[in-house]
Amino acid sequence: MDKSQRVGNTLWVHKDGRTFSSNLDESPQFFKKNSTLGATSGLIKSPMPGKILKLDVKVGQAIRSGQTVCVIEAMKMEYSLKANFEGKIKEIHKKTGDQVLLDEKVMLLEMDTK
Repeated sequence: MDKSQRVGNTLWVHKDGRTFSSNLDESPQFFKKNSTLGATSGLIKSPMPGKILKLDVKVGQAIRSGQTVCVIEAMKMEYSLKANFEGKIKEIHKKTGDQVLLDEKVMLLEMDTK
């Protein structure tokens, strides 16, 4: 589900499993990609403070590009965090029910090199 929300002077937009942000104090500009999902790094971070609602993956599990790997509940909305590439789950830093802060590590994905 695509959502947008203002937190302080930052506008957060969640679209197709990706998170974008724009500082409303700066001059108008295109949204810049937040560090939530690294296109090659595979580090998945929380796009905002919230609670891990669903985490149905485990270390070593194969994942596909676009697959939801975690769902976070924040401000009564659900945000799906998705993989940007095919690979596997390398590390999981949180579990279902854990609270997360903005940019806190949730998991690390490893790209399939085949």
